[in-house]
Amino acid sequence: MNGLTTRRVSSSIPDSLQAGVSARLRRMKTAKGSRSAASELGARIAAPSQAPRLWCVRCQFLPAHRRTRFFQKAFLQTRLQRLGFLMHNRLMAQGPSLIFDKSSLESLNLDEAVLLDNFYSSVITPVFFVECLADLEKNMRSESTPEQLVGSLADRTPECGCRVTVHHLDVLRAELCGRFNLSRTLGRPYIAGGRAVQLGDQKGMIFQQTKEQEALQRWMSREFLEAERGIAKWWRRSLTSIDLDGMAKAVMGEIGPHWRKPKSLKDAREMADIIIDQTDPEWLLGFGIDLLGVPEAKEWVMKDWIGRRRPPLREHLPYFIFMLSINIFFCLVLPTQLLKNVKPSHHIDLAYLYYLPFCSVFTSKDNFHVQIVPLFLEPTQTFVNGIELKEDLKRLDERYSALPEEEFNQGLDHFARYPPLDTSFLTTRLWDTYLPKWRNTGPAPVVNEQIQKALLDTINRIKESSKPSDAQSMDELSYVTMESKIHPAEGQVAALFS
Repeated sequence: MNGLTTRRVSSSIPDSLQAGVSARLRRMKTAKGSRSAASELGARIAAPSQAPRLWCVRCQFLPAHRRTRFFQKAFLQTRLQRLGFLMHNRLMAQGPSLIFDKSSLESLNLDEAVLLDNFYSSVITPVFFVECLADLEKNMRSESTPEQLVGSLADRTPECGCRVTVHHLDVLRAELCGRFNLSRTLGRPYIAGGRAVQLGDQKGMIFQQTKEQEALQRWMSREFLEAERGIAKWWRRSLTSIDLDGMAKAVMGEIGPHWRKPKSLKDAREMADIIIDQTDPEWLLGFGIDLLGVPEAKEWVMKDWIGRRRPPLREHLPYFIFMLSINIFFCLVLPTQLLKNVKPSHHIDLAYLYYLPFCSVFTSKDNFHVQIVPLFLEPTQTFVNGIELKEDLKRLDERYSALPEEEFNQGLDHFARYPPLDTSFLTTRLWDTYLPKWRNTGPAPVVNEQIQKALLDTINRIKESSKPSDAQSMDELSYVTMESKIHPAEGQVAALFS
C-alpha cells in the first residue's frame, strides 16, 4: 500500500448518468450465473493491475511503521468500500480558498498541516513551487541536506483539498486574447489541464494532473529531476542579478519624473491607481505589455482594443491593470524608506500578489506581505498573519487530541468534518464569513455498497469512453471529473474516515 494512490472526484452527476447508475444496479440485481455482474465489478476493483487504487482523501492508508495515535484503522472493511471517497468528496465542504507562502507553511508541524488541509481549500501558486525549488541550491548550516529541506516542505504542503492555479503570465495571456474573465473567478483558482469530453448527449470536463502537481509528488518521494535542479540554479542566479533600483528608475523614467514620493504604503497604492487612471490609455497599454513581459501580444492586443473603440482598460483588461498596479506600486516605494531592508528575494514575494484574485484568504509570516498584501485585497478578502494561523491550528490540534479515545478513533470525518462552533477559533470565523451555511449542514448520507459499485462504473465510463467535445464554457457542462494523486500522510492528526 506504499506510494501514491489515485483519487477521482466527480463534482456532479448528470441525470442521464444517474439513470445509467440505476440501470447498472438493476443489472446487478438480476444477473444470474456463477459470476454475477457485481462480482465482476468487484474483481475489477480488487485487481491492482486492472483498476487504480481508490481512496477517500481522508481515508488514506498508513503503513504500520508510520502509524501514530491519530491513526484510524484503514478504510479496508472491504475493497469495494474504497468508493466511499465519491460521496465524501462530493458532499463535504472544502473550506475557504487559501493561498499561503513558504514562510507560513514551514512554521507548521505535520499535525497542524493536516488540519490546514482539512479545513481549507488551498490554492497553490507556481511561485510557491519556484520558491521551494530554489532551496535545492541553498547553502545549509545544519546537517540536513537541501533535498531534506524541500522534502520537509512537501510533507506539509496540502494535497487533498488543494488545486494548483495557472502561472500568472498564462492568465495574463488568456485575458489579453479574451479567454479569461477576472470577474468570474470569485476567489477560486484558475486551473489548467481541462479536457472537454462528451459521453452520450452529456458534455463534461476531465482535469488531469498538472506538471506542478507531478513535481510536488516527486518531492514528497525525495525525487528531484535534473530539470528541477536546473530551475533551482537558474532562480538563484537570477535573484542575485536583479537590480531593483535600476528597475524602479527605468519604470519611473517612462511614467514621468513629476510624480512625488509617496508618504506611506497606502499613499503609494493610491498613487499607482492615479497614475494608471491619468495616463494616456493607448500608451499605458503598450508600456504595460512590455513591462509585464508579454511583448509578443502587443500588436494584436492594441489592434483589438482599438477595434473595440478603446474601452476603459479597467473594464476591458482588469487583470492586466491589477498586475500593472502592483509593479508601479513597487517602483514608487523602492526609492523611499517605506520598505526597509529590501532584498532581491522580495521579487518572489511580490509575485505572490499576482495571485490574490484567486483566493478568499491569504496568509504569510513574511513582513513584506504583512505590510503590502492588505493594500491589494478586495473588501471581501482576508489577510491572516501566519503566526495567527499557526496558533489557531495548534489550538485545534490540542482540542482534538484531548477527545476521548473512543470518539477520537472514529476519525476526522466524525469530529472535524466542520470547525468547532466556538467563534474564538479563527478557522470558525473564516468559515462563517465564506461558508455561512455550514452550521445548518446535516450529517453526510450513508452510501450503500451497490451505489458505490455503480458510481465506479459510471466514472470509469466517463474516463474511458468519453469522446472529445466542442464545449466552450462551463455552462454547457453536465459533469466535471478531477484526477490527482496523494501520498499516505504522516503525523498524529493524519486521521481517516471510515
